[in-house]
Amino acid sequence: MIYSKFLLNLTSTIGLSFLLTCVSVYADDKRDLEKTGNSAKNDTARTYDEAAHVKLGPANLAYDINAQKLIDMNVIGQNGNTLGEIQDLVLSHNEIISYAIVSVGGILGVSEKLVAIPFHDLNINKTEEKVAINLTEKQLEELPEFKFEYIGDRNYQTNDRPTTSSADSKYNVANTDYDINAKKLFGMNVVDPSGKKLGELNDLLLSKSEKVIHAIVSTGGMLGMGKKLIAVPFHSLQVNKTDEKIILNVTEKQLEQAADFKFTN
Repeated sequence: MIYSKFLLNLTSTIGLSFLLTCVSVYADDKRDLEKTGNSAKNDTARTYDEAAHVKLGPANLAYDINAQKLIDMNVIGQNGNTLGEIQDLVLSHNEIISYAIVSVGGILGVSEKLVAIPFHDLNINKTEEKVAINLTEKQLEELPEFKFEYIGDRNYQTNDRPTTSSADSKYNVANTDYDINAKKLFGMNVVDPSGKKLGELNDLLLSKSEKVIHAIVSTGGMLGMGKKLIAVPFHSLQVNKTDEKIILNVTEKQLEQAADFKFTN
């Protein structure tokens, strides 16, 4: 009898202890989950608010030339004759401008052919707004026709593909591997990570080292009135060519507080 009562008390004690342990573990787990949830929320907010360290440019940012000014410039050959016009710029890995796309031949745009010229072969005269190349008209016309064929919707900052053709001639780049062309970027919507539109990509700032250093984003205003231009580091953009949008990890407020960029040439 005494032995049975002892077992009953022992069983009750163990059961109560087990119940209290379960309650304690549940409470700890709940606190851990709440803590994790709050931490994730805070991390997300902090990353977004701080714009992943995106440093917006000043109003007087230094650059060599802007893409919009370079496009449509006349191309001059060895004998000083006008051979064609720059129609576009091809961007490759690490924000490099690999080629200028030049239209040659034809009259009033009819029967024109596009050819790719290595960007470092251009001699840009910003004052006279023309570009010289060390080729004759015949050489230019004999180059293979360039075709705009995208390699796929991938981020342009990767390093795992060539920027030149496998052909013998550096000009033989009808099917060169590249990421995107400048004209496709112009006018693309710039959105924040949630998809809210912040503005549009207006231009690209180029350096003497053949790199795109900043993108110019236009924000605010209606019908072009009251718009503001902001210089954004080009490497901070995430371009989605399929959806034709550019993701920039900044807030609308940060853009409003940014300096109003001014072109200097």
